Amino acid sequence: MVVNSGLQVVGGALTVAGFVATLVVVSPVMTAIVLTSSIPVLIAELGLSRRRGAMEWQLGPAERREFFYSSLLTEVNAAKEVRLYGLSDFLRGRMLTERHASDSARRAMDLRETWTQGGLSLLGAAVVGGGLVWAVRAATQGEISVGDVSLFVGGVMGVQGAVGGLIAGFAGAHHQLLMFDHYRRIVESGPDLPLQARPRPAPTLRQGIELRDVWFRYSDNHPWVLRGVSLHIPHGRAVGLVGRNGAGKSTLVKLLCRFYDPTRGAIYWDGIDLRELDPVTLRRRLAGVFQDYMEYDLTAAENIGIGDLDGLGDRNRIIAAARRAGIHDKLVELPHGYRTLLSRLFMSESDKGDAETGVVVSGGQWQRLALARALFRDQPDLMILDEPTSGLDAEAESRIHEQMRRHREGCTSLLISHRMSSIRDADHIVVIDEGALAEQGKHDDLVARGGIYAGLFRMQAAGYADDDAVTERIPAVRRML
Repeated sequence: MVVNSGLQVVGGALTVAGFVATLVVVSPVMTAIVLTSSIPVLIAELGLSRRRGAMEWQLGPAERREFFYSSLLTEVNAAKEVRLYGLSDFLRGRMLTERHASDSARRAMDLRETWTQGGLSLLGAAVVGGGLVWAVRAATQGEISVGDVSLFVGGVMGVQGAVGGLIAGFAGAHHQLLMFDHYRRIVESGPDLPLQARPRPAPTLRQGIELRDVWFRYSDNHPWVLRGVSLHIPHGRAVGLVGRNGAGKSTLVKLLCRFYDPTRGAIYWDGIDLRELDPVTLRRRLAGVFQDYMEYDLTAAENIGIGDLDGLGDRNRIIAAARRAGIHDKLVELPHGYRTLLSRLFMSESDKGDAETGVVVSGGQWQRLALARALFRDQPDLMILDEPTSGLDAEAESRIHEQMRRHREGCTSLLISHRMSSIRDADHIVVIDEGALAEQGKHDDLVARGGIYAGLFRMQAAGYADDDAVTERIPAVRRML
């Protein structure tokens, strides 16, 4: 668009030069007047382009909100709650409110342009009219010929038209450059993390990970999420992380992945501050299942293989990861097996009843796929499992945990779960409470201590028992199992 506007400017300039040369022959003074009258036009058009560019920038959030409400009305994931709670009218109202706000702003801009350009047209008409009066009077007085009058009128109209095109091209290029500046603000924005000029590649983990007096909050206006956490995760050991909702467990995971940096304190990878390491090489040494795992509109094989893009085409590895996650049998039953698209996003009206165009799997199966994706990354230095089996039944959870125990042998692991049975066999258990490290130790020691962990454990255990006597026997029964 900038190039096209630039070419229009060049063409307009050549045309203006030709008409001006013709008009000067008749009257240099009137030529100067006609050219001077184009200055307000140029100033006004540039002002309009700046206003329109600013309006587009300001309307961005409103249009994104409109798109958000529209997607909620049309996406399958939200369909159940939208129908159950009768949200259609509410969401449609929100969507139309944003649409009307955008339309109102654009309408106001259109009216401003109409009035401005109407005024400029009147100015142009006044210049032409005045010039015509001068030419007629000069002709009657014998100063110019009738042919000169025709030449003058044609020259004035030509100059005005050419200048108008020249200004339109210049203003168009100006507007597109403003819009390009909006684009550059996004794609050339700085990294979300401060990076070293020459970051070090993350080495293979040999000793462990250490958090030293780590404090964190998402901004200066937010409360502290972590408060002075000091923790050692030894190499090759499994550390369980326990805490109530909002205690700071998921935030700690984000810091370990270096999605954020600590506000105070530091995290060390074999004694090296994470801030000195290249985030890309660091994350290649990690694998994880997040509580809010992703469901990709890709094939079953791709949903697993993207856990390690270098092995995306290795079918044997993909199948092995699926077996460890307990999802292999379900995948081979799909219409095209591992090549089946796990989405109905791309179906057309004509094939919406054809399962071969894509299928939808259950929430538990999606969670197993997410787990397989993490297990597909062979021998990660740190495996993070944040509620990896929350959507599975008790039997499936037990089998998956057994598979994961074998897979993570010798691997440094961080296990996060609200189910105490999932982490009781960890080498070390850490309890986070209100952002601070409250307790740590082995399962039996923490239960005997009678603190937060013991309270949470007994509360869950009581749900499986009808009386205190049965509750007391639960640990022994679990050891037998």
